[in-house]
Amino acid sequence: METLMQLQSLVLVKTPKSKPYFSAFLSKPSLLFYNNATSASAFSSLSIGCVRSKAKVHQNLGLGAIHASSEVANQTTNAAPTWILEPVGDGDTKHIGFKVEMPGAYEIASSDVTVGRVPDKADLVIPVATVSGAHARIQKKQGSLLVTDLDSTNGTFVDEKRLRPGVVATVSAGSFITFGDTHLAMFRVSKVEKVESADTIQETQSGLDTDIKSDNNTQTN
Repeated sequence: METLMQLQSLVLVKTPKSKPYFSAFLSKPSLLFYNNATSASAFSSLSIGCVRSKAKVHQNLGLGAIHASSEVANQTTNAAPTWILEPVGDGDTKHIGFKVEMPGAYEIASSDVTVGRVPDKADLVIPVATVSGAHARIQKKQGSLLVTDLDSTNGTFVDEKRLRPGVVATVSAGSFITFGDTHLAMFRVSKVEKVESADTIQETQSGLDTDIKSDNNTQTN
């Protein structure tokens, strides 16, 4: 009997020692939940951040490539070539009898241009006496340059060939057109293609690379 009482006393003594441990553990469930929630929240934020960054990089790469390709394609397809007439005469005015300034270079801006001496009759005016009032007609069609003499007094020449009035002639880049005067109204034909250069494409690609690096640095920080 005495031994049994000692065992009960021992149980009663040890039980309170173990109770605070369980009590402390169970009395703060919010702390455990908070820690777990915090960990889950941190993991969730990290995962979403990575996905957002990857999606943004992918979007930049996709849109950038499409934009660059589209721009080059549009310029190559839609841009018409520019035709320029550069004066190559020697400027001699002895045959006229008085000093005349050499004409400058002309860009054929319209699809249909009349060349002549008189402003009321011509779009491209060459103020030289040997050029007729309405001397010739220049047209741009499907990337080609066409010239027609309008029954001028001194004639229209492509290189050294005189054109028949009213007959259309095709002029290629590098050829020479003379509007009645080899000294003052002779021009070399130049053709300029308007296509985006490789440097512009490289700048676009460099800009995309910079954006990607910036996004990666922001995500790391």
